[in-house]
Amino acid sequence: MNSGKDYKDNATVRVEFTVRWGDCDAAGITYYAKYFDWFTDGRIAFLEKAGLPYMATFHNHGIELVVIDAFCRYRLSLRPVEKVFLETSVASLTRTRITFTYRILKEDNTVAAEGSTNHAFVDERGKPFNLAKKYPELWDELYRTLGEGGGI
Repeated sequence: MNSGKDYKDNATVRVEFTVRWGDCDAAGITYYAKYFDWFTDGRIAFLEKAGLPYMATFHNHGIELVVIDAFCRYRLSLRPVEKVFLETSVASLTRTRITFTYRILKEDNTVAAEGSTNHAFVDERGKPFNLAKKYPELWDELYRTLGEGGGI
């Protein structure tokens, strides 16, 4: 059983979408908090593509991936009807946490924003736990899938 790993060359899932008018503030640029909604979409898409759909793999078994910190560096403004790409990767996986990284790119591939979210494995009572001890088969699957570049 492995204790954890940092991922420098991990697989990346890329999702394309269009900025909606409802994503923007009165100034006509994307509202800063919206990026965190997009990060959630990227995380869910990443897990799905890795064959680890969030609801079936975690939620339905009483495992929550609770955000313990989140970061976003805004580099360029995004405006309504602009086509953008969200790239999501796993930066690290330990027995108690998983960290995702994100890049939001404009159509010409310039970086509009970069960020990360760090998550603890938490039970239904809100108590953090060691995934490898409590769910060893799931830990082995996660480590095998994400630890080898995801195969996605």
